[in-house]
Amino acid sequence: MSVLQVFRAAAERSLNVALAADPASPQRLRPLAGKCFRLTVSAFPEPITLLFFDDRVSLMGPHYEVVDCAVTANLSDLAELSDASKVTKLIQSGRVQIIGDPVLAQQAAQVFKQLDIDWEEMLSGYIGDVPGYWASQLVAKFAALKPEPAAFRQRASEFLTQEFNAAASPLQMAIMVDDIKALEVRIARLEKRRFE
Repeated sequence: MSVLQVFRAAAERSLNVALAADPASPQRLRPLAGKCFRLTVSAFPEPITLLFFDDRVSLMGPHYEVVDCAVTANLSDLAELSDASKVTKLIQSGRVQIIGDPVLAQQAAQVFKQLDIDWEEMLSGYIGDVPGYWASQLVAKFAALKPEPAAFRQRASEFLTQEFNAAASPLQMAIMVDDIKALEVRIARLEKRRFE
């Protein structure tokens, strides 16, 4: 058994535990029963292929051929796929390809995006009430930390230009462009005087 097979089995178990912990998930799974969705991400070693049932999902191997909808995207574009207004733009630019039913892709995403798990209740069965409460508070704090892609880009830009000084800020770039233009004018004048 390969490492990817072990990882796939553990991920399938985790997904099904999460789905079982949400009482509303069977309603979202029922319309997808018998359908297969594949997500191919360039950074992943193999595509993620989900086969939906009434109450659970199965992670199929990369060679599973009967796929109702296949989405191919870069890792950097995954965050933008959750925003419906940006999906059309991503498809038109060629950064995301969808083969098959695009409604199925949206339904498959909603199954997991709309998960409403009572973490405290679930964890208290394993580790006790008080540690379960603490762990659920920690999970809630991590969930609240999910940054927007634009805010993340802004922070990364500020870090690279101001803190780490690895990139020039827009102001520094404008000053450098002005300096280069002034230098070009001076060089042109010097060349003109030399050849006169």
